[in-house]
Amino acid sequence: MSGIATSFKIVFTNRPAISYGLAGMFLFGALFGFISSSQQIYVDIYGLGVYFPVAFAAMAGLMAVSSFTNSRIVRRLGMRRLSHGAMLSFTVFSGIWLALALAGFMPLWLFFPLLAVIMFSFGWASSNMNSLSMEPLGAVAGTASSVFGFIQTVGGALIGGYTGQHFDGTTVPAATGYFAMGVLALICILIAEKGKLFGVGEQYAHAKGEPAMEAH
Repeated sequence: MSGIATSFKIVFTNRPAISYGLAGMFLFGALFGFISSSQQIYVDIYGLGVYFPVAFAAMAGLMAVSSFTNSRIVRRLGMRRLSHGAMLSFTVFSGIWLALALAGFMPLWLFFPLLAVIMFSFGWASSNMNSLSMEPLGAVAGTASSVFGFIQTVGGALIGGYTGQHFDGTTVPAATGYFAMGVLALICILIAEKGKLFGVGEQYAHAKGEPAMEAH
């Protein structure tokens, strides 16, 4: 029992690990929020009707492509540079979406490309975020994986459910959720990296670069 308690203590007291774990939770909260209201957005707002599954599948396919391309380029760019850049892209484009939605100008031809960029960024960010949360916890990897899986699934579902309940016939609630979660995830990353983005991590600070690792 003491061994389990020690493992949990290691997980929750490791600043980079828990910060990246929470960042992942906020990202999944944004995703679950969109999923919970996606049918209303595609059908009620944009009138896609029977084409809703096609639009939904297109975004899911784009995320799959994002994860695949991540596995090809992460060795060259490093997990931090790739995930930090993706998070900035996610947050900036979510902010643009929110601003346009608040202004009442969000036609389908503009909404779909914006969402595509955001979802592609999500694929890059989330894949590497999970790896970065586990990176300093090799000795307790099993416990850490369970803890972060629980936090991200339950926390993300609660955030997503709350966002979805605020659907008001516009994309403003979903856009607000994406932008707010992006900002919170960036704050967590800054805490993990002591205020610096695009670094290589504390344990590699004196090395030439981040070791070649693939995000899973």
